[in-house]
Amino acid sequence: MTGQNIQFSLFFLQLLLVYFVSRFTIKEFFITSRRFIKSDHTIALIISIIFFPGTLIHEISHLIAALALGLKVHDVKIFPRIHEKGIELGQVLYERKDPVRGIIAGIAPLFVGLLIFALLAYFSLFPAQSIFLNILLGYLIFTISTNMFSSKQDLVDFLYFLPFLLLTIAVFYIFDIKIDFVVQNTQALGRLAQFFSSINYFLFVTLLINLFCILFLKVLQSLGRK
Repeated sequence: MTGQNIQFSLFFLQLLLVYFVSRFTIKEFFITSRRFIKSDHTIALIISIIFFPGTLIHEISHLIAALALGLKVHDVKIFPRIHEKGIELGQVLYERKDPVRGIIAGIAPLFVGLLIFALLAYFSLFPAQSIFLNILLGYLIFTISTNMFSSKQDLVDFLYFLPFLLLTIAVFYIFDIKIDFVVQNTQALGRLAQFFSSINYFLFVTLLINLFCILFLKVLQSLGRK
């Protein structure tokens, strides 16, 4: 397996891990808060403050993508709501004219989050010389990565998009449409692998921060039982 394939595979693996681990981290924040605080509104306020930078970027990404695609935005919420299945940190309601634009607007926070990581790597901003700056950037990386994944509602149109994707693949296969020029461009592939390598670094940092938070929250939960 080439270095490029390793970086691509590692990217998808870490992205999947970050998705599940970040969801678990939010759940642990809620459980831990319940140990010490009885008011759901207070818990919602605390969690919204903790994740606010990531929530703001997430919802702005939805908003900008929807407006750029010509989708009418009905409502924007950046403060959390508590319901039976957990906490909803924010929401942007927009019309869904077709599956393609719905998917693009739905996954916009993921691309924006990855773009921010790429910019941090490009300008070599993290790790920094200052401990305080490292803590601040680590916090931003944590909140952005936790909020860059789309909700189930954002991705509901993907089920309708799958037949279109399969049809496109079938057309390329049946008519023998060549895309060799893409895979043979070693310079472009090298740059793409370098891009994924920098993203993988930040995804790994994200996993470490989440695991530290989960461990810390578990300790607090054990103390809350005593």
